[in-house]
Amino acid sequence: MNWLAQHHRLVAAALLSLLMLSQIPARVLAAFLPPTLTLTGLSGTVWSGRAVRAWATIDGQPLMLGRVQWQLQPWRLGWGTPLTLTSEWGDQVFTSQVGIGLSGLTVLRNVSVSLDTMALRAIFPLYLGGTLSGSFEHIEVEQAGLRQARGTVYLQNAAWTAKSGNIPLGDYRIDVTGAAESVDGIVGSVVTENGALLLAGDLNLYADGYGIKLSASGPVARDDGFRRAVSMLATPTAEGFDIVLQGQL
Repeated sequence: MNWLAQHHRLVAAALLSLLMLSQIPARVLAAFLPPTLTLTGLSGTVWSGRAVRAWATIDGQPLMLGRVQWQLQPWRLGWGTPLTLTSEWGDQVFTSQVGIGLSGLTVLRNVSVSLDTMALRAIFPLYLGGTLSGSFEHIEVEQAGLRQARGTVYLQNAAWTAKSGNIPLGDYRIDVTGAAESVDGIVGSVVTENGALLLAGDLNLYADGYGIKLSASGPVARDDGFRRAVSMLATPTAEGFDIVLQGQL
């Protein structure tokens, strides 16, 4: 009590400062966002707010993020994952807990994502339809790219979207684990859950490159039209074809 009586002005000033900081409006964030990220319709505060619409620009192409909400715990800044982030755009949903270390390393925990592959076509030249979803316990991203990941990705109702008509492929699971700087890199083990195209093998992501080693079998893998469509990437086998690729990032 004596300490409070002697320092009551200091305590009052500290409480007033905390109150003022807690009321900083969310619109202030617009001045600090990178030019590749746009938020509109901001409301709430920098600690707990929302944006009516958001989108990111990747290689000159917009990726819509939709409605964004965030909750930031300021007492955890600098350690852990103080930011809880959610974005929704129709059936496209992303949620995660996010933290940024002093070294610039971004850590994501309890990640959940779901989207139609059509959303990626403006960025990647995909001829693949279906619903892509995933859940990750842990992801680490540094300036050079993805460093670590542990989780599972699902591709459901996959279809090859050819000009002559879509070809149903199946449902697949990719179990992801590892670190980019390890010998095997980040490994994605591909498992076919059901479908006419049976895929098995691994996808490897390294610090400076990638590798793909897949074996395909089943009715679609033996279809002449589909084999011609993937002939630039595939090597024919008695059961279907193999895809073996590697390259630099």
